[in-house]
Amino acid sequence: MTARRLAALLVMAAAAALSPRAGRAEPAREESEESERAGGGDTAVSEEGRRFRVRFDPASRVWLGVASALHRGAGGAIEIEPEIDAGLSYRARSVTGSGPGRVVWQADHRVLAGRVSPAGQALDGVPALDAALYGASFLRHDESPRVVLPMSPPIAVPFPFDIGVEAEVGRVSIPSIPRRQGDGSPAPLIRLGVARATAILDPWRTGEAGRSFEIGLGVRYDIDAYAESPSPRAAPARRTLGEPRVVHRIAPMTAGSLRLRLQSGDGLTVFDGRGDVVPHWTSEERWRVLVRSAAHVERILAAIDDQPIAAVIEGEYRLLPPALDVQAVHDLRVSLGLAFTLALR
Repeated sequence: MTARRLAALLVMAAAAALSPRAGRAEPAREESEESERAGGGDTAVSEEGRRFRVRFDPASRVWLGVASALHRGAGGAIEIEPEIDAGLSYRARSVTGSGPGRVVWQADHRVLAGRVSPAGQALDGVPALDAALYGASFLRHDESPRVVLPMSPPIAVPFPFDIGVEAEVGRVSIPSIPRRQGDGSPAPLIRLGVARATAILDPWRTGEAGRSFEIGLGVRYDIDAYAESPSPRAAPARRTLGEPRVVHRIAPMTAGSLRLRLQSGDGLTVFDGRGDVVPHWTSEERWRVLVRSAAHVERILAAIDDQPIAAVIEGEYRLLPPALDVQAVHDLRVSLGLAFTLALR
């Protein structure tokens, strides 16, 4: 090795040893660990060196909840019953571009999600329940939203909304038992939400996970199956459908909704409030109005091996319009419980 080459290697080694990057390598790692301890990332590191989760995705999970629910019973009185809530949900977010060209897609999926009251026999042998086979919500955020008019040349007009779509299929609901007009005898009911789809505008435009104010207008198709009218000489009515009488309900782009979703940055607290007003045409050849409002509040209390346990408060009110010889149903429910979850992300 020549003296010139040896001198060059010594200079390179000295430069590497004295470079700013080398001098800050260890402090950078210490700063990163200190940031994690302060909760700057999805995980933190304890003083003992154990890593644990401090940020959660409350929309990507499998959950099982238990609660006590107050609801309107068959006789109109308020009753307290145990309730089980379960389902699977998953959220996917995609971000492309940056600055004015940044676009965010948020897709929320829910599979076999709903609740059941084991002690609430709305029908003989069938507990009170409300569950859906599948539901999804897609919301698109654009940092520079615009409407393009295909003129020559094309004209771009500012558009102050995020856009999206929401859909659901296969919802089965057994609400409080309505009463027949006249004698007030019970008229057991099963509701089937065959399908619904809603176009969404969001003027809030946060572009953040779980935060939106959604104004919706859409279509839906529901079927109500009422128990047959009892014969004057029949025995006292049981809670069975027998040969049900069916009412079809179709909302031809008349289903309006408002929805507010809030989520803390760490995912520990979630609020989801919704209101629906649905003018619709029925198979009785008349217009009716269905109303529903609901609120869901959730707060993570603790996590066992990074799997959260949350306190959940829910409230719901539904107005089912009268049909056939059956009175309108005012269904009220409030519940408080715990949800045990398996995080999927």
